Amino acid sequence: MADLVEPLYELMAERVRASHVVATDDTIMPMLNTGKTANARMWVYVGDQAHPYNVFSFTLDRGRDGPKYFLKDYDQVLLADAYGGYNGVVAGKGITRAGCWAHWRRRVIEAEKSAPEIAREAVAMVRALYAVEKKTSGFSADERLRSRQAQSAPVLADLRERLLLWKEQLLPRHPLAEAINYALAQWTELNVFCSDGTVPIDNNVI
Repeated sequence: MADLVEPLYELMAERVRASHVVATDDTIMPMLNTGKTANARMWVYVGDQAHPYNVFSFTLDRGRDGPKYFLKDYDQVLLADAYGGYNGVVAGKGITRAGCWAHWRRRVIEAEKSAPEIAREAVAMVRALYAVEKKTSGFSADERLRSRQAQSAPVLADLRERLLLWKEQLLPRHPLAEAINYALAQWTELNVFCSDGTVPIDNNVI
């Protein structure tokens, strides 16, 4: 059966790679093995609205070789979390990496008990970004981009100043400081949605 459907799978993969934006993520996939169950990986690649396909790719580990092979001919926007393996995927190519605000928001919420006031303020600012997304959900890409630049960009500028301020107030190994460093290290990627109206604010579609 797998041999029979492989041409269809390859065609779907080609359609996904024709997308302007490809969203991706991976999860642990238990695999039967001699003596014990091994932790393999299942990756999913989701095309944009013009190429609405979801393609799964199985690998034995979380190394970069899996996404590097799948995206070997891709050169547009890759929407993903901060996994370092993607650096090798985009290196030397024209791929733009876009970050995921949902991943960062979750990190902040997980660290909320350690610094509740800062966490609540940070989440409120991210909520303001999502309010713009909700309001522009039916807009064209150009209209959405104009709204983001007018309404979201000032929030992002304010948030970055606060992140730098909060970083100075927290010990380096503080849980929230780690979340803040995550955002600052990914700041360029997290701002891509404000320069391209077709790029989602997160990869929750995954």
